[in-house]
Amino acid sequence: MAPRGKTPSLIGSGAGSSKFVDSVGTRRCKRCKGKIEKNTRCAEVGIPGAMGHRTYCLPCYRQILAQTREDLARLEAAAAPSAV
Repeated sequence: MAPRGKTPSLIGSGAGSSKFVDSVGTRRCKRCKGKIEKNTRCAEVGIPGAMGHRTYCLPCYRQILAQTREDLARLEAAAAPSAV
């Protein structure tokens, strides 16, 4: 059977989609609890099944991306056909 429709991604669909915004007001980073000043670039990650989002400062978001890359590498290694 041929696959139909858009190929889903494990990243973004379960964790919510990411977007980068300039904060309208002062915010707090969800991870480090640091202050994000007004007009500072930050990342917003949607909460699946909810209308809200989590806000992260860019250093924390970069760490999250690095962890995601490591997790993805482990998944790719586990899904690779084994050499016989």
